[in-house]
Amino acid sequence: MGRAQQIGVGLMVLGMGLAGRADVRFVERPATAPANTHYVGNREPLLASPLVKLPPGAVAPTGWLHEQLRRQADGFHGHLTEISQWLTKPGNAWLSPAGEGQHGWEEPPYWLKGFSNCAYVLGDERMLAETKIWIEGALASQKPDGWFGPDKGRKGAATGLEGREDLWPNMIMLFCLQDYYEYSGDARVIDLMTAYMKYLMEVPEDRFLVGYWPRMRGGDLLYSVYWLYNRTGDAFLLDLAKKVHRHTAEWEKGVINWHNVNMAQGFGEPGTFYMQSKDPAHLFAAERNWQTMRREYGQVPGGMFGGDENCRPGYTDPRQAIETCGMVEMMLSHETLLRISGDTIWADRCEDVTFNSLPASVTADFKALRYLTAPNMVLSDRHNKSPGLQNGGPMLLMNPHIHRCCQHNMGHGWPYYVQNLWQATADNGLAAVLYAPCRVQAKVADGTVVRIEEKTFYPFGEDVELTIQTSKGVRFPLYLRVPGWCEAP
Repeated sequence: MGRAQQIGVGLMVLGMGLAGRADVRFVERPATAPANTHYVGNREPLLASPLVKLPPGAVAPTGWLHEQLRRQADGFHGHLTEISQWLTKPGNAWLSPAGEGQHGWEEPPYWLKGFSNCAYVLGDERMLAETKIWIEGALASQKPDGWFGPDKGRKGAATGLEGREDLWPNMIMLFCLQDYYEYSGDARVIDLMTAYMKYLMEVPEDRFLVGYWPRMRGGDLLYSVYWLYNRTGDAFLLDLAKKVHRHTAEWEKGVINWHNVNMAQGFGEPGTFYMQSKDPAHLFAAERNWQTMRREYGQVPGGMFGGDENCRPGYTDPRQAIETCGMVEMMLSHETLLRISGDTIWADRCEDVTFNSLPASVTADFKALRYLTAPNMVLSDRHNKSPGLQNGGPMLLMNPHIHRCCQHNMGHGWPYYVQNLWQATADNGLAAVLYAPCRVQAKVADGTVVRIEEKTFYPFGEDVELTIQTSKGVRFPLYLRVPGWCEAP
């Protein structure tokens, strides 16, 4: 049985007392009560959080992982404003207070999502300054009625919605703003998001989440609604969450769309709604969707499936490819479901994609990428492979100037992976849920700051060494994930 299909073993929890011995036991997942007192998890009546995301910057990559992020920052994605026409500043609708201009669709927020988080993880001053320009542009764009961003989005002009709101580009920018708030604490983000969510509450039902992309990817908006609710407690947001779920494609009924990125991004939406519904069927739907994708089109190594733009009957072998966008969205879905459920099988699956698929989508120096990557097709040429691959054209060619959506969107894969290596737990402990060389600094127990250095060559080796430092003696739970492939923990 391949690693991707194995059942997660769970976590080993150590009751860490620096002045004495650790008590060791195995648990399936962390407890959900009492709530963590240092970091923001789910607020009632949402289901309690077994794992809570630490703020950007709490986890810093070291070793080979730092080198990976450094290459991304120095490569095409870290300098995309210099080569992408969609990131040209003069006349860019995402930098206009009036929301007027060009390039007002998904490309700028796609890029900013990965670029900004790479900056937060590395503490890179050049990238932080560039991030601030685009964040300030979004913050300055809000209208009195609550809408923000390009005016073309309000009118649906970029996607033929004929005067109805195209909510998809703003979904991406909301993630950029949320991450910026977690990094900076800038209260303007909360004000903007609250006003925008009130705007969405007033959008008539027949105009809400219309259009192909918004409907398929409404789970991203649902996550943002819960993110804001957990910080403000505004009750109307729970009603908005129900509205979003109601109008999102019915992923709870199965894999209802076979576009590879929609699948990777949308399959877990029922699991997100599970936090409010508390119906186990919604969480199970996410698992069932994953199993369906892998069973029907996942006869490939690397944790993904064959969807070279769409999955197609009869095209199921390892020569089929997957978009780079699909890889990073699959990773993010796994990371989200890991936090929601506490089930470490999602960590196993995330590592499978991260280590066995994503690296092949770019050159080693991060100076170029390709649109499609296939496990059993090592070619990286410009020649058309259709109809063997559904998408025609130079889809396998390593080139930093083309592959429009993936060119901008691929950047959040590694930074989000870094941020999710360690999680806070409900019992004021810490959990190592993904493994890679890093340092983490976080509050535990009574608020004592603990610093942990993780030395490892994982996944190139199986040894992990943790060095724990604190200013005083403190006892706290320390959870260590036991990977599903580990036969003798």
